[in-house]
Amino acid sequence: MKIDEYTVLLKQRFEKYFDLLDCNIWKGKTYDMAAHYTARETQTILSKENVMDYYDSKEICLVSFNAAPAFILSELAELPKLTLESSEPSRHHKSTVVTRVFVTESPEKEAVKLIKHFRFSRAFRFYFWGYAEGKTILVDLTACRVYANQAGRMERKIFVPALYGDKSQ
Repeated sequence: MKIDEYTVLLKQRFEKYFDLLDCNIWKGKTYDMAAHYTARETQTILSKENVMDYYDSKEICLVSFNAAPAFILSELAELPKLTLESSEPSRHHKSTVVTRVFVTESPEKEAVKLIKHFRFSRAFRFYFWGYAEGKTILVDLTACRVYANQAGRMERKIFVPALYGDKSQ
């Protein structure tokens, strides 16, 4: 699969749940593709108008194409800072998840190792004010494989570069 075909496929998958950002800009930086999802969960008392408490969840997905290992290394170094800047800890904050996706046609072993070993998670006030998490995913278009860190393993199927089937590691 080529990058142009994969871009169209990824946009179709994102449009179901995410809002694609105009100009693909997030926090002042431009990406090849950027998507954002926000959900508010409410608890009610007596009626729908009397909301006692609510929790906000936010998920951001940032995609870059043709990423070299040096570029991946620099982006992974900035990901914890970006994740913390994107979260707004408060008693109404539940979670903020930033998923950083790199798409290449044939990744080097060093890039796969960097993606698999990346870890970032931060709890705010013993999870009472929510948490922030960074997920990393690397998509290999020639082998139709998806590599992810431990936090991103659940999202691998979304990024498989085939219409059907699951070839992920």
